[in-house]
Amino acid sequence: MKEFIVKENEQQRLIKLLGKILVNADNGFIYKMLRKKNIVLNDKKASGNESLKAGDSIKIYFSDETFEKLSSSEVTFSLDMSKDNKGFSIKDNIIYENEDVIFINKPVGVLSQKAKKEDVSIIEYLIQYMLDEGGLTQKDLATFKPAVCNRLDRNTSGIILAGKSLKGLRVLSDIIAKRELDKFYLTIVKGEVTKPIKSEALLYKDEKNNRVRVFDNVNKARDVIKGAKELDKLQKIKTNIRPLLSHQGYTLLEVELITGKSH
Repeated sequence: MKEFIVKENEQQRLIKLLGKILVNADNGFIYKMLRKKNIVLNDKKASGNESLKAGDSIKIYFSDETFEKLSSSEVTFSLDMSKDNKGFSIKDNIIYENEDVIFINKPVGVLSQKAKKEDVSIIEYLIQYMLDEGGLTQKDLATFKPAVCNRLDRNTSGIILAGKSLKGLRVLSDIIAKRELDKFYLTIVKGEVTKPIKSEALLYKDEKNNRVRVFDNVNKARDVIKGAKELDKLQKIKTNIRPLLSHQGYTLLEVELITGKSH
């Protein structure tokens, strides 16, 4: 028998946590074990849909051989510095940090998230930083990993919001979902912009060709996009643009994303 005491960062639905513990078992098998009381919650039969609280007890009545077969083999996380992003360091780029969240300055050239399996992103640097600082253990990584809550393109610098705990991830994700954060970008464009611009347009994501198109109005979109279903994918976007400085034919702009997407 194996017993697991639920930690703060593991407060989620029972079936979800069991899926992380028994990574080589599918949900059908886990539900069957719950029905047969081979897995119990606080010594009682469970359905799997229960919301876990810190301190809850999960007991798994498998043989050592079966448990070892179905659970994850111990994997030690270690950042491969040979794939290092130009000497990037989380420690040197912290804007704000507490026990639940961390705000990081992401420079140009660093990925917010992996694009390919072999990539190194802010997430991998954050995991290594927390391991080094003692805010995370290798064992913790089996059931919880810190993550970023917003993304910036590789060639865009700016602030990345990340959750160091489940509580932090939930709070930041909720704030972003409710649009309680204002998003501003600084960009330099060719030409002199002298007046603020309030721009509205329609954005269309062409998933087949992996392209994004922007149209001034529906009529222009209809000339390019065929089919009512595809036209339904048009998203209205609003952007406020304010010139900050013009010099020698270029302008520094402050761009505010009203709807979360720019064009």
